[in-house]
Amino acid sequence: EAYDHANDALQITAALGGLIKENVARVAGWRFLELGRRIERAVNTCRYTRQFSEPNATEGDLDVLLDLLDSQISYHSRYLIGLARKPVRDLALLDPYNPRSVAFQVERARDHLKALPTLSDDGVPEAQHRIVGKLSSDLATLMENEIDTKTILGFEQSLMKLAEAIAQRFFLHGAATTSEQKWKGLV
Repeated sequence: EAYDHANDALQITAALGGLIKENVARVAGWRFLELGRRIERAVNTCRYTRQFSEPNATEGDLDVLLDLLDSQISYHSRYLIGLARKPVRDLALLDPYNPRSVAFQVERARDHLKALPTLSDDGVPEAQHRIVGKLSSDLATLMENEIDTKTILGFEQSLMKLAEAIAQRFFLHGAATTSEQKWKGLV
């Protein structure tokens, strides 16, 4: 039953994704939409991976994980063996070429952040750039045999911090907002 609900949600998400890809102008608002989508997908991938690839995961659990991540074809084209926990985790989290992996989402988020304006040109990266840079580095250097539940939870928490840093930097928050801050590059 949970699988059916998730599958229905994936179909709706795919339809909305197609609509966004074809019909939304590529302006700053689109970048925030994409950032949110990328971060949300990465967080959900972490959660699904923790849930369905725990140490005692069955082949059925791994199969559900691949379905939830829409990565069945990618997995079976890359790995000629049956379902195994380490390769499934590697594909879900670390593969920079899998458009559903956490690493892929982080790199797209990084690209969008680079295109947004900064407050100063002092060479010191803002919080969102530091977080996404560390995430990108950690994902690029981690080996599949080093992945454990704690590591996946760490990625998930870093992604949530990234979302918070983006919100703090770019969106008004009542009295915490200063009118003295000037954005560069909004012309």
